[in-house]
Amino acid sequence: MQRWVKPLELQLMLGLLGLIVVLLWAARALPALGTGYVVALWVLLGVPMLAILFRRRRAVRRAWLAVYLREDSPWQWRLRGGGLMLLGQVFVAAALSLALLLSLARGVPSASWIVLVLFVPVWVLGWRVLQRYLAVHAAPRLLPMATGGALRRVAGVALLLVLASWALWQPYADLGRVTLYEAVQFYAARQQAESGLLQHALEVTAALDGARHWLAQHWLEGLPGTALQVVAWLLVLVQEWLFVWPYLLLSQALTHVVYRHGYREFDTTAPAGP
Repeated sequence: MQRWVKPLELQLMLGLLGLIVVLLWAARALPALGTGYVVALWVLLGVPMLAILFRRRRAVRRAWLAVYLREDSPWQWRLRGGGLMLLGQVFVAAALSLALLLSLARGVPSASWIVLVLFVPVWVLGWRVLQRYLAVHAAPRLLPMATGGALRRVAGVALLLVLASWALWQPYADLGRVTLYEAVQFYAARQQAESGLLQHALEVTAALDGARHWLAQHWLEGLPGTALQVVAWLLVLVQEWLFVWPYLLLSQALTHVVYRHGYREFDTTAPAGP
């Protein structure tokens, strides 16, 4: 009798729940941490993202070299190095890790954590279904990365729509009778952190949120039609969930570890499949 949940899938579910617990702890602890601990957590969250981003770039480069360049082209050798490519992904991973860190420090609503917990089996099932489908089309050594990339995009859109739709029903400060400067000052003054570096970053992020909400309340109300106003507000609120994309990158990294994919997709000695 076939099992509904395989042992590795159960391990992945437990690992994803553990990841949520770690992020929840970080959200509670960040305001009281010093700068050194904040920087260490920033690096710790960024390393798995860097691994996934760099492997994805290597896969794209491998495909580009195989399709667009002749085997005897001198650019085959020139494009083999990955130092600059790695450096570029370091900046991307650092930015995503910082976005996640600031989102956690500012406070993630309880309902969002519930959504993430309920989404765990969806992620595991989605990985199984997508991997079976893509196995017919993708090269075996690139299958894990292709599966993770496709699942991350689909899951990201779904989570953002759910969380942003939920945010539409939450109360927000009425900024209709204040100036833009007062709105920015109000949002920035609400941020508190022990670390001076984190405090400054939170104030800048909150000020941008205040400006965005002020502009939305002054300009979006004049849009014709309720549907257009809802879409415009979703675009405003979706930026408040910057932790979704970094979280999905961490989930993909954990999935690769559990399924022992490692560097198999980049093993040049592995058979490329039929």
